[in-house]
Amino acid sequence: AWRLWNEGKWSEIVDEDLGDLYTPSEVMKCIHIGLLCCQNRAVDRPTMSEVDLMLNYETDRPSPKEPPYSFPASSDEPGIPPIQCSNNNVTLTTVKGR
Repeated sequence: AWRLWNEGKWSEIVDEDLGDLYTPSEVMKCIHIGLLCCQNRAVDRPTMSEVDLMLNYETDRPSPKEPPYSFPASSDEPGIPPIQCSNNNVTLTTVKGR
């Protein structure tokens, strides 16, 4: 969602099976607010009161910052190195009394 938003292709997020059952400006507003709610720092996220105002009134919304968990669309994209992962084999045990 973040990448498509930055590229101005936010409409590609919408399921095409919806056809014209939605208002593009409302969808854009919801995506924008959703990205604001995913900010890394809590102080950058809107409060629920602010979200309510943004949803119900035409207000200025700040530009969202990149979420802390955005990933490349595909590791097959040129110029993007594959993600290196490792297995840590952690075991958790819950102790219960009799």
